[in-house]
Amino acid sequence: MKTYKYLVFLLAFTLFSACEATWTMEIELNEDNSGNYRIAVLLDQEAQLYAVETGQTSIGGLNAILTSMPEGFGSTIYEDKDKLGILVRNNFSSIEEFESQLEVLRKDENTELLLLPISDISITTDGSEKIVSGSFAKILNGADEEIEGIEDIYSGSLSIKLPGRIEEPKIEDINDNTVIFQHSGLLQQTFFMSSNTQELRDVYIIGVLFSILLLGYIIARQRNNKK
Repeated sequence: MKTYKYLVFLLAFTLFSACEATWTMEIELNEDNSGNYRIAVLLDQEAQLYAVETGQTSIGGLNAILTSMPEGFGSTIYEDKDKLGILVRNNFSSIEEFESQLEVLRKDENTELLLLPISDISITTDGSEKIVSGSFAKILNGADEEIEGIEDIYSGSLSIKLPGRIEEPKIEDINDNTVIFQHSGLLQQTFFMSSNTQELRDVYIIGVLFSILLLGYIIARQRNNKK
């Protein structure tokens, strides 16, 4: 069953080294543990052409995922440069809701393919610390590794954006509090990212106190002027 899912995910293009499937997932977590995520699966032009030549639409078997999407999820055909595929997105108000939404996707054999590159993922909070961790799956295994150019038929990435100060991984230049983890389908890999929102809260508290003092000063001046 697993082998079948791997082949469906790659749309049988593992036999053609000129074709490529791309998987991306973007997660954004807010300070109150709400957030949103996007999952995209894209095919290059060679893969699109092969799908059409075999009597499918240009996005091939990805249509099955679109037609199986549960209620509450946004989904559409998506184009990025010369690649075409599908985009699925949703919002969540809590970590528990995020986890339940992923479980809903995993319950259907078609929508489960959206999460196939991820073995597990969890979001946890510990005081002011927020952590996103998990592991990627090895989706190209066994005899598939013997195919010439196997490493070129799939590319994957997980993008995570957290509030506060990023503590892990220790990267000098982090743009917009976002870290991108690259996934190789040939390897089992782990990912870990953490941030601390204490400084963010301190700035908020200082801002509130300053606003209160400023308001008090304005009221006091108005009273003195009336006198």
